[in-house]
Amino acid sequence: MSAISDLNIGSSAYDLDALYTKLETVEKQSLAPITQQATTVKSQVSAFGQLRSALEALQQATKNLSTVSALNATSVVSNNTSFTAKSNSNASVGSYQVNVKQLATAQSLLSSKISSNQKPLGTAGAQGRTISLSTGSGEPVTIALEDGDTSLNGIVNAINKSGAGVVATSIKSNDGEYYLSITGKQTGADNTIKISVSGDDALQALIGYDGSSTSTGMQQSAAGQDALLSVNGIDVQSASNTVIDAPYGVTLTLNSVSTEGERLEIGNNTADTVKNVKAWVTAYNNVQSVVANLTKFAGSGGLSTDTSSNGPLIGNGTVRDIQNQLRAVLNTKQSGTLTIMAELGITQNTIKGADGSVGTLNIDEDKLTATLTSTPQAVYNFFVGDGKTTGFSTVANNTLNNILSDSYSQKGTLTSAVNALNDAYGKLEDRYDQQQARIDATMARYKTQFTQLNKTLAQMNGTKEYLKSQFSTSSD
Repeated sequence: MSAISDLNIGSSAYDLDALYTKLETVEKQSLAPITQQATTVKSQVSAFGQLRSALEALQQATKNLSTVSALNATSVVSNNTSFTAKSNSNASVGSYQVNVKQLATAQSLLSSKISSNQKPLGTAGAQGRTISLSTGSGEPVTIALEDGDTSLNGIVNAINKSGAGVVATSIKSNDGEYYLSITGKQTGADNTIKISVSGDDALQALIGYDGSSTSTGMQQSAAGQDALLSVNGIDVQSASNTVIDAPYGVTLTLNSVSTEGERLEIGNNTADTVKNVKAWVTAYNNVQSVVANLTKFAGSGGLSTDTSSNGPLIGNGTVRDIQNQLRAVLNTKQSGTLTIMAELGITQNTIKGADGSVGTLNIDEDKLTATLTSTPQAVYNFFVGDGKTTGFSTVANNTLNNILSDSYSQKGTLTSAVNALNDAYGKLEDRYDQQQARIDATMARYKTQFTQLNKTLAQMNGTKEYLKSQFSTSSD
């Protein structure tokens, strides 16, 4: 009987590891759609984050157009010598006659002659030596001095480090003698200086001053005084050379006594208002540019099969809703002399921009400036309205709140969309975990089956070898 030589049915005939890997690859293909959906959702959440940033910038620009200071700014248009002036939105446009009669000064004290700026001036070994120094109605500052601190230089350093509201210095005269000079930091007749030394009579006799006794060491070298001026014939007195609200909304900084009355001119500051309006237009156009980028279509004439270059929010209904809300703001007519933005020189483009943006705004600065100059109150009324429901800025801000709100009681359009995406992403994670668990269970079952198969094949291979041996013996 001829031998059966080809019974190669052992495990070597089957690469079970490769087969297992191929099966695992096939099983994991079911994860790909979930992963792709999750990637899409994440990209959409990120895209909405970009849109939120642009809308928040627009909201800030809108708020800047909702204040009196942004829309009713004034400026000083006159050049003055004896004073400089700065106005705010509370100032009334007009001219004022200002006459500076006296500048505010700080009180100065001067000691008697001192032979050295390094020699101790106090009583050696004095215990509990302190300087008490006060200005005006302020609380006294107490300065402790050791023997080594009682020289002129030591006293100057100790006073200047104490924060007592004065400036101390030593002055050397032509004859080589020194003087201690103390000047108040604050001007005004009431900001008088008082100095007393306890624990050292010698030092008290040298630098003490109470403002009423001529027997003390320090003497007044310059009296503190208030500033005196008149505005439109009304007398004004100030402890400082910075005079606020005379006239109202204006800060005067006095430089010198007037030789004659000077005219202060306050005018409308159209430049700042134009700047704020331009900032709003720029922020609005940026929103449109961001939207165009996030919703772009990569194809041209026909449909494109390459969707990877499309914007992550292409065809998104929430984006369309937000755009419609913003367009409604632009189209809302305001009550008053000015009703639409075109009357201020702000118009919409009818041509798509190079970046694909639609509905961006143009601004005619000359027309805006002219409108601000001729009817500033009408511009203010157009933007602010009643501050609750009317006025362009008010309507725009309310709309942006409806879009961006993330409060507990109210979720805005964009916030709700992002929350929905986050919920969807969470569900995709759950689906992925469940599918992965199913795959793991399936592969575990395959491994058990393959292990048993491998054992069976090994047994069959052993039987094969046995039979080959038996057949070989029979042939002989």
